[in-house]
Amino acid sequence: MPSESKYSGRVLLVGATGRVGQHVAEILQKREIPARLFVRDRERAAARFGEDTDLAVGDALTADLAPVFAGVDAVISTLGSRDVQGGGLRTVDLPATRRLVAAAQAAGVRRFVLCSTIGAVPTEGIPAAMLAAFAPKGEAEAALRASGVAFTIIRPGALFDGLTEAPYTIDCQQVALALVGALTREDAAGATYELSNARLQLPGADRLLGARV
Repeated sequence: MPSESKYSGRVLLVGATGRVGQHVAEILQKREIPARLFVRDRERAAARFGEDTDLAVGDALTADLAPVFAGVDAVISTLGSRDVQGGGLRTVDLPATRRLVAAAQAAGVRRFVLCSTIGAVPTEGIPAAMLAAFAPKGEAEAALRASGVAFTIIRPGALFDGLTEAPYTIDCQQVALALVGALTREDAAGATYELSNARLQLPGADRLLGARV
């Protein structure tokens, strides 16, 4: 596995107070990587990450994204609606990600790392109802691929808070490490990886990013 170096630019993190995003924010802070956190709740984010944290406050569906992206070199998006079965991925995730991708394109962002999900495209072993619910994630991936912005897509399995051995799950912390690690992995540019305990056991899987698909 190629070694990861410290990213030298400024990173915009979308979804910093979410299950995966909070771990990403902590890793960026620990590694002293300059970051701006795009959040909806300033008080919650400031309490979690510190009053001196660079925060951009707004909703990805409606905010003017030009100032949010000003001075940003890379994006990590962990944006995700919790209303998966109720259609939140189509009404929130998909249009918000399209807006973020367009803003990244306009700002000349060098790398966009997107947290998606296993099942975003037809996948063996995923029930049809789940594939239908996850389909907007696949459409969001397609929008990023078509944008011309250099990207890496990480598709985690079922998220778990803590280490787990269940094959179709993955620890949120491990997903966060993959998202940050992808920033400096030139071999990951333009690539999509699936990350779960089972995928990590596949021949040729990357120990950090998972199985390239």
